[in-house]
Parts: sequence; structure tokens; C-alpha cells
Amino acid sequence: MRKQLIPLAIGLCLGVQIEAQVMGNYAEQKKQSNEYNQQQQQLNSNVAPNAQYRSIPRSAKLQDDNSIEVTINTLSNQRASSYTAVFTILQVARTADETNTQLNNRLNNFVNDLKGLGIPETDIYIDMVNFLPKYEYDVSKKIFSKKTLTEIPKGFELQKNVHIRYSKPSILDQIVTAAAKQEIYDIVKVDYFVKEQQQVYQQLRNLSFDYLKNIKESYAKMGIHLDSAYVITAENAWVAYPTNRYESYQAFSTQSLDATEKNNSVVQPADKPTLRFYNAVAANDYDIVINPEILEPAVQFSYNLAVRFKMPDAKPRIKTEIKKEFILVTPTGEVKSLKIE
Repeated sequence: MRKQLIPLAIGLCLGVQIEAQVMGNYAEQKKQSNEYNQQQQQLNSNVAPNAQYRSIPRSAKLQDDNSIEVTINTLSNQRASSYTAVFTILQVARTADETNTQLNNRLNNFVNDLKGLGIPETDIYIDMVNFLPKYEYDVSKKIFSKKTLTEIPKGFELQKNVHIRYSKPSILDQIVTAAAKQEIYDIVKVDYFVKEQQQVYQQLRNLSFDYLKNIKESYAKMGIHLDSAYVITAENAWVAYPTNRYESYQAFSTQSLDATEKNNSVVQPADKPTLRFYNAVAANDYDIVINPEILEPAVQFSYNLAVRFKMPDAKPRIKTEIKKEFILVTPTGEVKSLKIE
């Protein structure tokens, strides 16, 4: 018996470890946060907590009237055809000429390095953002009055943004390195672009209607012919860009101290950095997914088709009643009706 129980115990331990690795730190943090929120909801209200992900399919809904409603959701994960990174350059100096000269020197060196990476000048745009004076307070004191603080010009602040278009995502590391050489550390954002978006939506639309055709054929096998119904349709489409899909979390686990230890000890909390990661739109609620295993952050196109089939009212059955009547024709040609029970 011992030889059989030991492997089982090891297997159970390994199962727990694998589950933790698959779950990830972000999911664990969300789990703890959800558990806390659920406890607060149960204490403060009668609202039942909602799970983030379903473990069972959506329940089918029966229409009250003589209609059938079908909803089809499709998702397409597309790699960006080009990107635009925006960097901010800020320069402060005592005079306007000095400020402009120093910033332009850094900017020209940065642009030259970008050209060395194979980025043409046509893919670089300089955006003039603002040019502002900076002030400081001058303190003047008179014998029979309070101190007077007067704002006087101290220098100037100049800000320009650099928009850089590129097609290979791996080159962004080299762009950041070139920017850091010129003390440019602020990358504002990265925009994603997909060419011919209309073709992507058309593909989603065609797949949705093909899927609807299969559904109609399945209903026909049950004797329900949707082609004879009155049809009402509605469509909707939207897109999710990676810029809006990054979320933050903190990867740590806090150990609880006993109350006695807290009273006799000084707790020095550690610095817990806030981390960010790309959280794609989940495919839970989609019937069709194109490129489901794409590795890099993708532009996600969604299409929704809702169709309602209004079935014709059932025709009342016509009851046919056959009445029999017996007629006797006499030899003289007289017609008499016979009543036969």
C-alpha cells in the first residue's frame, strides 16, 4: 500500500505546482482582489458576485413569441502593418536662443541615428508642442512692510515630439537606445496600424453569414425551415488596439505577522514595483476566431451579427366532415331520400 500512496501524493503536489504556474501572478492577484470584493459585496449588499470567466456555456434563451434569435460573434487577430512611436524631447535653458539651439542639437543627432537604422526622413515627423517661459520668485523686503514675492523670468522650456513610423517591431529597441543617447527617455505611446481594415471586416462578415447558413441547415434537419420566416438583422463592429489593452499588477505575496510580533517589531515594507502586460481580448464569447494563436500584441477586430427569424403563424387545421345521403329512385322516376340510422 505504501508504494502506491507515495506516487499519488507526489502527483497531487505536482498538480498544484503546475496549476500555479499556468495561473500566473496577475491571475492570482485578480483572484485575491475578487475574493476581497466578493466578501465586501456579501457584507454590504445582497448583490451576487459575478465570475470573470464562465466555466459552462451560456444558457440558451427561449423566445416568448413565435421567433428564433441567433447571435454570432467573430474575432480576427491581425498583426500591425506599421507602427508609430512618439517620443517627447524637453529642453530648459536661460535664453530662448540657447533653449532652441540645445534642443535642436539633440534632435538632429537623434534623427541622424534613426536614419542609420534605415528609417527614412519621410517616416519621421517633428511636432512642435510648446515654448514657455519659466519664472521664479524674487523676494524684496522693505523696512516697514512684509516681504514681497515677485515673479521674474528665469528661463525657457521647449517641448517637441518626434513621431517615428516603422514596420518591424523589433527595431523599437534600437530606436529607444538611440533616443537614450540624446537623453530622450519619454516614450509617449506606440500606435498600431492595419492596412485595408475594410477587407478584415468583410472577411468577418462573410464567415458569420456562412456560419448562419450552417445553423439554418441544422434547424431544417429538425423540421424548422427558417427560410420561410420574416428576418430582421442587426450588425455591429469594433476594434481593440494593443495601446488600450495593457494592464498593471504587482507580483508579490504579503505574509501576515502575528499581532504580538507587530507590537514588538518595526515593519519595513519592501518596494513593490507596478508591472504592466498585454492582456488581449479573451475569445470566450466568440463563435469564430481568426489567428487565435498569434504571439505578439495584435489589433483585434470584432464583428457581431444578430438575426431574428419571425416564424409564420401556424394555419388552423381544416376539419373535413363527410355526410352520407341515401337516395331511392322509384321505377316511375321519383327521387326519395332515405334515412338510414
